[in-house]
Formats: sequence, structure tokens, C-alpha cells
Amino acid sequence: MSKSDLIPRHQKHVYHYFIDGNGNWFCEGNRVTDRELLKILSSSIFEMEGRYYIRCEGEIHPVEVQDAPLWVKYVHINPGLEEGDIESIEIELTDGRKELLRPETLWIEGETGIYCLASRKNLRARFGKIAYYELAKYILWKEDLQAYTISIKRKDIIIPQKRKDHA
Repeated sequence: MSKSDLIPRHQKHVYHYFIDGNGNWFCEGNRVTDRELLKILSSSIFEMEGRYYIRCEGEIHPVEVQDAPLWVKYVHINPGLEEGDIESIEIELTDGRKELLRPETLWIEGETGIYCLASRKNLRARFGKIAYYELAKYILWKEDLQAYTISIKRKDIIIPQKRKDHA
């Protein structure tokens, strides 16, 4: 399916959206700063065949994504019963949506990127600076496994490392 197959025939204009390497949205080259519009755009994004689009008010527009379509702004640790245990981790996306982190979807990319899959659409989400440092406190290098792990509900979850090879 090509990009033009997705765009409805009645649609008069196709806007160009762009998400930069820091998670900032732009429309037609102008930065989007309105919080409500950001929430609408962010919750409307979807991926098809490796490309991103938004579906909004019956229209479909392509979204060029420099790094990740979603960004994690904050991490909220829900402690377990024992000292130092983690029961669960809630992530807060830059648009304000909150959801439980699915730790099995975590991965480390390059030297400084932590990612997961977020939203019901399983979109790539990068941990922003604040969230990165908060989560990094709980990530440990396990020499015996030769891997990074995070322990949730007393279970060590291996966090794979991937090369940074996306465009």
C-alpha cells in the first residue's frame, strides 16, 4: 500500500508533520505548542509499513519521525512490599497519557537511548532526559548474564541492546 492509497480522495490538502529528535511536533515547518493539539496529534499517530501517519477528522497526513513518535516524559515507580522492590512502573507520555510500562518491551539503543513500546498501538517511545535518568537508577548490569536488567516483582527482566540503525 502506497502513501497515496491511505489518503482519502476527498482530502484537499495533505499537511506535512514532523517530530524532531527531541519529540517536538511541527506542522508545515511551524512548531506545535498548543497542549490540546499536541494531545490530539500524539494520540492519533499510527504506523503502517514502517511509516507514520495521523488520522484526524477524517483526514490522513504523513508524519516524518526523526527518532520516535512517542516520548516518555516521566517515570512513576510503584514500590513493592519489600524495601527496594518495584511492583510496577507507570510511564507518562509527553501528551499527558499515562500507562503501565510493559518491561518486556524495553530496549537500549546506542549509547544513551532507552526505548519501549507504548500505547495500544505498540509505538516506539523514547525516554526523555528526566524519564531516562529516573529509570536508569533501577537498571543494573548483571555480570553473570552479560546483560542489563531491571527487577520488577522480584523478577529480573533482561533489557536487550540494539544498534542504532534506523533513519
